[in-house]
Amino acid sequence: MANGTQITIQSEDVGTIIKGTAKSRSGDTDTIIDLNDVTAIVINLRDPDGNLTNHTATAVNSNGGTDGIWSFTTASAIFSRNPGIWYIQAKYSLANSTVFYSNIKTLSVGETLL
Repeated sequence: MANGTQITIQSEDVGTIIKGTAKSRSGDTDTIIDLNDVTAIVINLRDPDGNLTNHTATAVNSNGGTDGIWSFTTASAIFSRNPGIWYIQAKYSLANSTVFYSNIKTLSVGETLL
């Protein structure tokens, strides 16, 4: 998710593409999760008030996701009128019933002048 950098989105943005890379960590080694082995990618967003919403992501590349890159596009202004720091975490469910969670990252949502 943006390589650990902070992302700024405006609160009324629609069509924002949010991407990340599925990885698992063992010790100091990161390994890409092959999204062909994933049955679901759920993106959890927590707003500044603590409300949680879930969004479905899909593999970006036509190879099914051997590079681990996923994305989802906001179809509405999901950050609407709630500027501040949001939290994002991906949940990867694998076919063998294994579940991985990403590290929690922050999204900075700026106020829109309306």
